[in-house]
Amino acid sequence: VNTFDIIHLHEYRTFQNIIIHHYARRYGVPYVLQAHGSLPRIGSWRRLKWFYDVLFGYRLLRDASKVIALNQMEAEHYKNMGVPEERIAIIPNGIDLSEYANLPPQGAFKRKFGISEDKKVILYLGRIHRIKGIDLLIKAYAYLIKKMGNKDAVLVIAGPDDGYLNEAKALADSLRVSDSVMFVGPLYGKDKLVAYVDSDLCALPSRYEMFPMVLLEAYACGKPIIASNVRGLKELIIDGETALLFEAGSFRQMAEKMIYLLNDVNIALEIGKKARLLVEEKYSIDKVVNMLEKLYIEVSNI
Repeated sequence: VNTFDIIHLHEYRTFQNIIIHHYARRYGVPYVLQAHGSLPRIGSWRRLKWFYDVLFGYRLLRDASKVIALNQMEAEHYKNMGVPEERIAIIPNGIDLSEYANLPPQGAFKRKFGISEDKKVILYLGRIHRIKGIDLLIKAYAYLIKKMGNKDAVLVIAGPDDGYLNEAKALADSLRVSDSVMFVGPLYGKDKLVAYVDSDLCALPSRYEMFPMVLLEAYACGKPIIASNVRGLKELIIDGETALLFEAGSFRQMAEKMIYLLNDVNIALEIGKKARLLVEEKYSIDKVVNMLEKLYIEVSNI
């Protein structure tokens, strides 16, 4: 540690941070901390998180030369934990656009999973957890099929099970849409790209988000998005231009946004183009690396 000029700590409540904090203080090495959305005491182990904060966390934040927030929402989380505003730097996640420069041709994903060429694909990519709004997505899809009469789309849910897969499948069964709701498991690399390419829209129905990479990925692929209006998503979206927002928790509104994009290809294409321009302008990995380098220089000169 004493040979380092600066240390960059990732996440917040980790054993490694406790150890590095000790030695960084001993040898006078400055560090920056990037919580990646892990500050709020939500989900499981809330009491244990509180104990960590009291015993280690507040000191970890206090002694950081700078902390990095992904957006204004996370900056407020830091402030609520006692970090003064002048020590908070807002640096978003970035994406390597070179990975999206030559997208695979259309059709591979549909062929692999036996989806008819004339079917449209509504794609969800992410953890299968209740906080991600999977239940709302399935209800919106059932509403789209049964109440709005759109039977031309299939719903593809791709991602690792995080404790909600069985409930999600049971919900699709109970709503009698299981024949057109596909759970395809996690997708990585080229498999993920072909899913994006064959999708007609991407859905982010989350109840809570900080800064999902899937949104930047869909942007990079030029895909239209419908998303809940939770704050972590609202900060990344220009509503009506780079994506369409709906009231969080409202599956009917979600279905209305779905059918709007499915029925108007030109608007869907225009939204996808503007999304691609936005990710190039603000979220390319080169721009984010430049921001980090400037922060490192600032901290090393303090």
